[in-house]
Amino acid sequence: MNTLKKYIADILGFVLLLIFEKSALKRFDKQVLSIYFHNPSLLLFKGIIRYLLSKGFSFISENDYYKIINGEKQAEERSAFVSFDDGWKGNLKLIPFLEKYQIPATFFIPVRPVMTGNFWWEYAPIVISENPDFTSLDELKQLPNHKRLSLIRDAAANYDLKRSCIDLSELKRLSENPLISIGSHTYHHPITIQCSDAELEFEYRESKKALEEWLSVEIQSFSFPNGDYNQRDLALLKQYNYRMAFTVNPDLETNAISEYQIPRVSINSKGGKYENIARMLRVWHRFVQPLQHKPLFGFKPKLSGS
Repeated sequence: MNTLKKYIADILGFVLLLIFEKSALKRFDKQVLSIYFHNPSLLLFKGIIRYLLSKGFSFISENDYYKIINGEKQAEERSAFVSFDDGWKGNLKLIPFLEKYQIPATFFIPVRPVMTGNFWWEYAPIVISENPDFTSLDELKQLPNHKRLSLIRDAAANYDLKRSCIDLSELKRLSENPLISIGSHTYHHPITIQCSDAELEFEYRESKKALEEWLSVEIQSFSFPNGDYNQRDLALLKQYNYRMAFTVNPDLETNAISEYQIPRVSINSKGGKYENIARMLRVWHRFVQPLQHKPLFGFKPKLSGS
């Protein structure tokens, strides 16, 4: 069934591009296309990057993007910024392709998974199976941070999972690559709006501190886990001297982008090439996303984000 859903979504994306691609591309003649990945296949990643190259996009670094946002530099025609959230081990297979085309990218890394090997939501099925009070990952995300952490720690203590996050040596090699910048994705990857003030301050302070000590670089950028944030988060970004932060908001159409609320379009790791191109160019969000709560040929389109 998942294969069928992917196939239908890709056909829909292809049709949308046939109709709207030319007009959609014009939006990016003087505007940066900001996209982010989680754990894409090499095939999907190559397809997205090669499409952008074929349409005349050049790729900019985190530093270049910061200068554009602050008016120190003009966006070149059809510029794209690439980032990755979480630090999945599978991302390592993409590095040779980035190097082949000299594409800069920022990797947003949560500290704790680098140490333990896994992300908290990988233990969610165990928690759900052992606790009849919970039926979904979303329910766990709505818990106070300390309660969710307690449940996840209990599961992690009793079950061993295959490492899915990069380890410290791999992170150091990434950081040493001249094409790659490292940003913070908090310490534990919490749902920040469910954190107490003390918990949230720890996430911003200690993630930056740990990454800087590990890598001997200044950590200047941040991405919001799960896309959630409020005024507390924005204040802590300033307090701990982050200079830019990225959301999961795909609205790239605004002319005045705040350095602490930079939009990005999520690439659906489980989706096909054409679905994701339609997402990037904003035609998916315009025509399909409003239908996400309505069955469409047997499935409900949904944005991914972590």
